[in-house]
Amino acid sequence: MTYKTAHAPHLRRTERASMMSFDVLVALMPLCLCSAVYYGARPVILVLAGMVAAVLCETAACLFMKRVPTVADGSAAVTGGIVGMLLPPTAPYWMPVVGAAFAILVVKMPMGGSGRNLFNPAAAGIAVLTLCFSGTMFRYADPGQNVPLPLTGTLAEVITKTSPAAQLMSGGETLYTPTMLLLGNFPGPIGATAIALLAACAFYLFSRRSASPLITLSYLAACAGMAALFPRVAGTGHSVLMELCSGYLLFAGVFLLNDPVTAPRHWLGRLLYGALAGVLVMLLRYYGRFEEGACFAVLLANTFAPAIDRMGWYLLNFHRIRKGARSG
Repeated sequence: MTYKTAHAPHLRRTERASMMSFDVLVALMPLCLCSAVYYGARPVILVLAGMVAAVLCETAACLFMKRVPTVADGSAAVTGGIVGMLLPPTAPYWMPVVGAAFAILVVKMPMGGSGRNLFNPAAAGIAVLTLCFSGTMFRYADPGQNVPLPLTGTLAEVITKTSPAAQLMSGGETLYTPTMLLLGNFPGPIGATAIALLAACAFYLFSRRSASPLITLSYLAACAGMAALFPRVAGTGHSVLMELCSGYLLFAGVFLLNDPVTAPRHWLGRLLYGALAGVLVMLLRYYGRFEEGACFAVLLANTFAPAIDRMGWYLLNFHRIRKGARSG
């Protein structure tokens, strides 16, 4: 008896894809506005630049490749928005354009376009920017200044501050209280610092079935377990809190890993997928070159997603398969 299984990448119906993209865009909005409270309009412009660049690149690629335009499903806007959200507020305006263009033109469209990409395009775009412009990617303005960033001109005089992720990497004691972490009052990427808002956005996406709690929770559990077993600061609880709240670890667990195209379909596969990503994130934090490597962990997890999904399916259906084999 033969059993057929489907694994990532997964094609989606246009109506469902559009609804999920809309939900993600809605979830991104409050995170972007929260950053605007601390830094002014510059973060909003960066996110919009990424979205516009992604939509234009996908439109041009569809025309060049003589395919039916797919920008209406909203996935391109989501990709560009996520690229913008993971940049520092001090990033130049060309940076989200470059990241979004790479995500669409190099990662998404050559693999078949919407619903067929093996890797998360936004994670790939951020990975390339991190490798090529790490000095800019991890240069964060001090939100405590309560001064809007200039929209034009040089940002050389902007006061910068060490992020929690950088402090963890250097082995120094962190300077941020739990309240500061929850409210986003610490240096970091545009959309990844407001922890309380991120949690609310996660619940929204879970309730709308546009994200899987199995992936996110298993991912966070693996990260928390690693942080508790191998702390980089004094105190187990403090270590877990700082690791989960610093960088864009939580953002990746909510938005990047829950890409419906690259994530596993079966519940056991999703649990294993999230746990693997969590372990990879922490290993990259401990031994990697950069203070945050969640984008690389997501891409590595994407690589194993088809095998994980298939293994999960066989484990769930082992008795049925064995019974079918015995019956001939």
